[in-house]
Amino acid sequence: MIDAATVREQFQRFTRQSDDNSLLADYADLLRRYLSQPLSDSESAWAYQTLANVLACSEHAAEAVDVHEAFERWLPGHSPRLSAKFPRYPAPEDSREPAMGPDEIRLEFLSQSVQFATAYGAVGRYQDYVAKFEDALARLPPTNENVELRVDAVGISLDASHIARDFERAERCLPLMHAIADEEPDADNAARLHGRILTWEIQLARARNDPARITAKLQEALSLLDRLERTGSSARALGGLRHNLAHHLNQSGRYDLALPVLDAKLAAGGGSHGDHGYAWLMHAAAVWKVTRDRARTLALLREARDHDPRDLTNDFRTSAFEDVQDDPEFLQAISRSG
Repeated sequence: MIDAATVREQFQRFTRQSDDNSLLADYADLLRRYLSQPLSDSESAWAYQTLANVLACSEHAAEAVDVHEAFERWLPGHSPRLSAKFPRYPAPEDSREPAMGPDEIRLEFLSQSVQFATAYGAVGRYQDYVAKFEDALARLPPTNENVELRVDAVGISLDASHIARDFERAERCLPLMHAIADEEPDADNAARLHGRILTWEIQLARARNDPARITAKLQEALSLLDRLERTGSSARALGGLRHNLAHHLNQSGRYDLALPVLDAKLAAGGGSHGDHGYAWLMHAAAVWKVTRDRARTLALLREARDHDPRDLTNDFRTSAFEDVQDDPEFLQAISRSG
């Protein structure tokens, strides 16, 4: 028998090393064996969802779709309850933490990652994905508690549509996301959600090669950030917007605008960008492009390396560092072997 603790331990490895296909294959096998055992409804739902995502992340789209459709056949008559917070483990019956029931799980399953959301399209069944998603969204009674779940779900669905080059549907997702965000009763949370939706708009504009729209939406996001900063919004509202906005400013070559955003994010975090190496890497890129401060750039690259289990050397080889891509000191700072 495989116990839940073993499955959870391996799940944590998966989240840290989701680019290691041999690890993913082993974990998928473990989850299949786990699902073959007698499990509670909640444990079964979590295992189905996780297995489908592991398969999608390891580019086994057809198998991911098969697992999802097995879950769809299994779900009627069962009453799973999962935590509304990542990693969405089964929620104890007596827990007061926000939880998802079958309707929320059905929607969240379809939007748990871009990799899974595009699995149907990868096997030529994109329209089936759209139909399943829209049915799941329609089945979910809207509440104040599931506003964020619905915004995120439609956003991932938008990603699936723009990757499928179905820009007409992707565009329809945007006003729907803003309308759902308007249902949020907390003004700070509503502003945070609208800020996130703006980054989806920027991504779509980039996919559609619309530089004027990119510029307009970047300015709109900067204005929103300024308003949130002046009104004393929460660290949660500001942190996510700063991260996403800085990413898109860097992508647009506006390192001069990204740098103060990243500096503010670092200062607000008490000296830490968190656990994601990419945040440190894009901060290093902005510092280098704007100031050419070698010592500070190298320090940020070392932080990127130390906050990420992957070797970020390939991520480092971008236009931001084109003049130092072969500099031994820079390579030593970013490389895991350094």
